[in-house]
Amino acid sequence: MSSQQEHAPPPAQLRGASLPANPSIADAFGGSPLDPGLRGGWTYADGLGRPSLRPGRYGINRDAERLKCRSMYYLNPLFWGAMQIAMSFLIGDTFSYGDVYDRAARTALEEFWQANNLGTLISERWLPEFLTDGEQATVWPTGADDPGADAPARIAFLDLEAGVRVEGDTSLGTVAADMVSALHLRQGLRERTWRRGEFVWTASDALWNDPRGYPLVSGAVDSAMAYIAMANHRLNIHEIQQRIVGVYTAMLNPEEPDGGEARWRAKAGAFRHVPAKGAVVPLITKPGYTDKAGNRYDGVTEKLEFPRPASGASDAKEDMRVFLRLVGLCLGGLPEHWLGEGGSVNRATASEMGTPAVTLGLRRQATLRSYLDRTLRTELIRRYGPDRKYRVPYSKVSRDGLSRSTGYRTVTADLLEFPWNLPRLDDESLDTLLRVVTTMADRGWLSDQSAAGRLGADVPTETELMAATGRSFGQAQAAPPTPGGEPDGPSRPPSP
Repeated sequence: MSSQQEHAPPPAQLRGASLPANPSIADAFGGSPLDPGLRGGWTYADGLGRPSLRPGRYGINRDAERLKCRSMYYLNPLFWGAMQIAMSFLIGDTFSYGDVYDRAARTALEEFWQANNLGTLISERWLPEFLTDGEQATVWPTGADDPGADAPARIAFLDLEAGVRVEGDTSLGTVAADMVSALHLRQGLRERTWRRGEFVWTASDALWNDPRGYPLVSGAVDSAMAYIAMANHRLNIHEIQQRIVGVYTAMLNPEEPDGGEARWRAKAGAFRHVPAKGAVVPLITKPGYTDKAGNRYDGVTEKLEFPRPASGASDAKEDMRVFLRLVGLCLGGLPEHWLGEGGSVNRATASEMGTPAVTLGLRRQATLRSYLDRTLRTELIRRYGPDRKYRVPYSKVSRDGLSRSTGYRTVTADLLEFPWNLPRLDDESLDTLLRVVTTMADRGWLSDQSAAGRLGADVPTETELMAATGRSFGQAQAAPPTPGGEPDGPSRPPSP
């Protein structure tokens, strides 16, 4: 036991349980993190008010949501880790492009990919910024900065917190990507503008003719903050429990001249402070004392107790799992065992829990493909003009459905689609895949090449490798000779 005033470093606390002391965030939330940012109900996407505080529809302040998501991405470890898992799940390390038939389009794609380091740009910037902002503006160099038709353009991403203003017109389209007609960026007293054909706009949850979007991950932020807050509460409980907190019940002797007050203060003085390594909290009893209600107190004892604070471990565990599930759900249906919590998951249920993540992942991959297609179309139009024709192949299936031939047609850049390679997302187990492939092959519905491709084999590469050893694709390798005998022949008895 110690009664000295001792100093110790503060206990460890996890960051990300509350918004930081950031003036811009405090302004967006009306000066208080408790203010949800409501601004008079339904307002237009770029309604009246302070330029830095643009209300969204139905009272949701997109600026406040965006600032919160950006801050928690760096501060909240659960939010950051879950976002990293979601991004890796969507794009992995296989993001690339396939073969483009038209020579001019293929050259433009290769040069544009290299000039902008597009593989890294998409995974390290576009995807995390789109998830946290819900909007993304890609702009091309204009005027004297335009490199012309002989060189690829270096694109740029606008920071939507830098004063970007969006013009939308529903006569141009019903989705935000088509609806936006101009982007304006305020730079001091100068405003820079990009017109149609000079930018690509992408927005999430752009509903009810609103060209602006909302962060895809905003639903996960509050749950991630609550999770860290509860984790910090658990750390505080454990920090308290490791300190010996004693309750000292001292005797007050009424026979002393001052009724025992001085002696009790002397006893309590030794335990007045609560140092980091333990303390005793004094209480008082007075024997033989009768209060006004006639209750008599005869306890003449001194005792020292060490109570244990209630930690609620089981309840806290279940609460934290609820927050974990909400984070995973709002970040794309990620199951809790993907976030480090096994819980009651087993091998049978784990595969089923991945189905929502696969479904939402496919949807977001479609959004990424759409953005990439629009980006390359914009680049082709910038370099070669809107009337340039590109030759693309297409498949023609016979009327009986048993044969296919290849035809060719010419289209403008607006109709081009590019072969982007993204990770394959499915919840099909290897056992299920093997059963499907085997059944189809046994019934004659599947070629060896297609079956091998379904199982992940690179058929052209394997064909070349087998040919180098005198084998043909689809030919099973001969069984090794039986020890002590010829292949498929009777074995010889061992020599004595």
